[in-house]
Amino acid sequence: MESGIQKKIFKNSLIKDEEKRSILNYYLDLENRISINSRENSDQGTPVNFQLAKKFPRHRWYTYKEGFSPVFVSDFINRFRKSESDVIFDPFGGIGTSVLEGAMKGYNSYSNDINGLSNYIANIKTANYSEKDLSDIKKACDEFINNELTENASPPDHDTVLNYFDQKVLENILSIQAWINNLDSSKTRNLFNLSLITNLEYFSSHRKDGNGVKRKSNHVPITKLSDTKEILIKNIELFIKDIESTKISGNGNILTQSSFDKYELPEKADLVITSPPYANCFDYSKVYLVELWFSGIFKNKMDQKIFRESSIISHVHYNWDKRHENFGNEFVNSDIYNYLSNKDLWDKKIPKMVTGYFSDMGKVLTEMSHNLNKGATVGMVVGNSVYAGLPIATDLLITEMAKDVGYEVEGIEVYRQLNSSPQQMKKLTTEEKKFLRESLIILKWK
Repeated sequence: MESGIQKKIFKNSLIKDEEKRSILNYYLDLENRISINSRENSDQGTPVNFQLAKKFPRHRWYTYKEGFSPVFVSDFINRFRKSESDVIFDPFGGIGTSVLEGAMKGYNSYSNDINGLSNYIANIKTANYSEKDLSDIKKACDEFINNELTENASPPDHDTVLNYFDQKVLENILSIQAWINNLDSSKTRNLFNLSLITNLEYFSSHRKDGNGVKRKSNHVPITKLSDTKEILIKNIELFIKDIESTKISGNGNILTQSSFDKYELPEKADLVITSPPYANCFDYSKVYLVELWFSGIFKNKMDQKIFRESSIISHVHYNWDKRHENFGNEFVNSDIYNYLSNKDLWDKKIPKMVTGYFSDMGKVLTEMSHNLNKGATVGMVVGNSVYAGLPIATDLLITEMAKDVGYEVEGIEVYRQLNSSPQQMKKLTTEEKKFLRESLIILKWK
């Protein structure tokens, strides 16, 4: 990583802010103690890039832009597994990529997540489907096409969500939901629900864009019920095809619980592959607002408040009380916090968010350690961020925290360089930009 060259540059006149230069040199000191390797030209692409997942059965059932590449998960398992009886764990399970990939390889796999929507999707993807289940699903497809759908489900109690849909499109969605709710088979009902959830963005006048949604240009609403049905059935046919072509020989277990609260897995883990939320101010309750309301995970605005309160502190759209302070990073709490607090930021809560993020992650590392077998390997994909022209080297800072908990640091593998807003990028020298990266931290539990 050319640490020596960087250190000389950080001490010269290119970076006149002494406080900033001190923080950057602290990063360099951490780098000098860690094995850092570049995998930017890996044939796996970016670890957290869902584009590759769209090619793989079951993984492609729902597009989750924060999701893992199953190729990346598979490679990690192959690299670090010790035996066929290894237990795999993902403390930020998302839509179940780690659990599904582990279970398809024959391993017992577990995940934690507090997001009811992602857990619902993960359970559907990792379920086993019998011949009877497939027969019920195929029969329901025929009935769905021929049914007139005269009932309507109750709409979400959120005006903004409703305004994202043309009135006729909304009526079609609600009539389809009412039909799905009356299905007897839970597995059939789940697959139809998933098909609908998967297509909500396609039906909507808005699309996901950064930390929220943006109106589509030249949007043409799909108002014919028959066209809407055909789109959903096409998804169901893909689901059936994938079920018939895949086999899940291990046990996939989706657990609805927080990874920074005390928990106990049914069996301790040997391999952990995960990616926590990044400290990038993304609020999943905004990004997936439509899906969370139409799926019934959010029934009122208090549900969104509780969701935010239970999440890792990674954005500024909630006023968290101080928590897990004893698990944070001293350097973050002092030097980085003080630096950011004296800068003109787009939100005054950013310094508190950054310190809160590392406090939460320290608690995650601690609680996870109680659920690991001796010698367990932990892979954690993180993305560094930048505020007030200061890179927040999450990968380096988490390795320092992990050592304090009792982990050994095996190294950091850099998969790609990241960008920030044009305003932030203009504030960075070429050498500083090297800290904006997406990396895999590799730890070993002693």
